Amino acid sequence: PVVHPGLEGIFNLLLAWAAAFAGFLSDGRPGRPSGSMLPTIAGMQFLTNAVFLPYLVTRSPETASGKVYREDLDDLEATVSESWTLGPLLAVVGSGAVAWGFWARPEFGPFPERWTSLCELLSQDRLASSFVVDLVLFAVFQGWLVEDDLKRRGARPEDYGTLRAVAKFVPFLGLCAYLALRPSFPSRKDSNSGEIGR
Repeated sequence: PVVHPGLEGIFNLLLAWAAAFAGFLSDGRPGRPSGSMLPTIAGMQFLTNAVFLPYLVTRSPETASGKVYREDLDDLEATVSESWTLGPLLAVVGSGAVAWGFWARPEFGPFPERWTSLCELLSQDRLASSFVVDLVLFAVFQGWLVEDDLKRRGARPEDYGTLRAVAKFVPFLGLCAYLALRPSFPSRKDSNSGEIGR
């Protein structure tokens, strides 16, 4: 049977949104009590909030002096957490998923007809409606890790008020923008060369 393009769009947006949390892999760097975040990110591709929300509950917040250097991260964490392309790439994937839901498979009719059939499907199919619940939960909790991420990077959250607000309150695209525009992790090499130059 042909799957409703709106449902495919919702599902693929959900996967792109779950993947965006890979930008916070440094939250599970070596030495953290909660352990690596990599299993959580991998699990979110299958069980989304059933994996993400327990991680948020059990993780330890960063301390006030929680500055982390790039060298403190595993290679994978450093590569993904510092990739400014992650946010824009996932924004394109997520936007493409939404566009697919609106315009793919013309046999599903114009937007009003397509919307009506999608709402009918969601009202009858528990699994399909659970994807919408997951999207809502991601929207509510997407900003949960932003404050600690800024602390780790040695940035004062108040200096990034607009970016921080966008990351917390603009669903999905705000998180993608944050991943592209946030400050980089400091490097011990840069710190040492600065001290030598004094």
